[in-house]
Amino acid sequence: MNKFIARITSIRLGIGLIVYLALASSLATLIPQGMAEEDYHERYPKLVAELVVQTGFDNFFGSIAFIIPAFAFFTNLSACSVKRFLRELKKKARHHHGPDVLHLGLMLLVVGSIWSFSGHKAGSVVLAPGDGVNLPDGSLLHLDDFRYERYDDGRPRDWVSVVTLEKDGVKIKEKFEIRVNTPLRYKDLTFYQSTYQEVPGLALTDAAGTEILLAQGEERVIGGETYLFMAPEGSSAGETSMGAGSASMGDKSSMAMGSTPTAPSTRAVIRVGAGAAGKTLRLGPGEMAGALKVVGLKAQLASGIDAVSDPGYRLVFVALILIAAGTTLTFAQKLKEGV
Repeated sequence: MNKFIARITSIRLGIGLIVYLALASSLATLIPQGMAEEDYHERYPKLVAELVVQTGFDNFFGSIAFIIPAFAFFTNLSACSVKRFLRELKKKARHHHGPDVLHLGLMLLVVGSIWSFSGHKAGSVVLAPGDGVNLPDGSLLHLDDFRYERYDDGRPRDWVSVVTLEKDGVKIKEKFEIRVNTPLRYKDLTFYQSTYQEVPGLALTDAAGTEILLAQGEERVIGGETYLFMAPEGSSAGETSMGAGSASMGDKSSMAMGSTPTAPSTRAVIRVGAGAAGKTLRLGPGEMAGALKVVGLKAQLASGIDAVSDPGYRLVFVALILIAAGTTLTFAQKLKEGV
């Protein structure tokens, strides 16, 4: 039993596992993960492609080559931590628990990293101002406004998505500005500003002359009537970007709505009315869509937002705090003893 404990608490074993995991993980980051086998054969020479596929480096962080060494390192670190902690408690002199806190942080970091990778989910959506997207927990992310900011010389400065997050009619975040380096965090989801694109919008006016702009795919109730701008005439309605309440973010599938084709004409395909009572019309400028007059098609900017789910984020954050605290405490104790 003592020999077994001595082996699993071996410092050499721990150092060897750290070196292996560091080198293998670094190599894995240089190799695109999760591609089809034929894609690796197209990208690399035959021998290299076979090595990548056969050794599991095409999905390294989910392969045995990573899981077993990571588990072995966790076991080694845990055994060393317990052994050291018990030895420290038996000492009659001053106790030094800085390394124990550091080891605990490292253990949690390993668990959090594996948890993050195994539960990692990502998706993206393209929203025009006024659009919304349903989140897995039933909440709604609504795009209130989108700005493409430039410097005075015309160079891109920033993309800003102004969003409101609500659930069951209660606003959780209101008018939050998602910027390139300022994501929105909500539970296990993090929303990043990723890109932008131009999408066609349909301009309408009511009896008072007020202009109303509908994004492609957006359905809205105006004056008690339901209006849906399906697509510019001549384009496929199936290629539209989804409107408010009709898009969703969930699981591992990509939610990218795709690029919207340039309008081939000035006419638009509009549905007036809801359900079976709705009528699909093809109208141009000056024609009436129910009680509204068609002004024409207008281009508007739409925001591309990436959503990433990372269930181990909080645990990794706590682990990093413990590592920093343990390191600081260890050095403080050493300095105090030196004085």
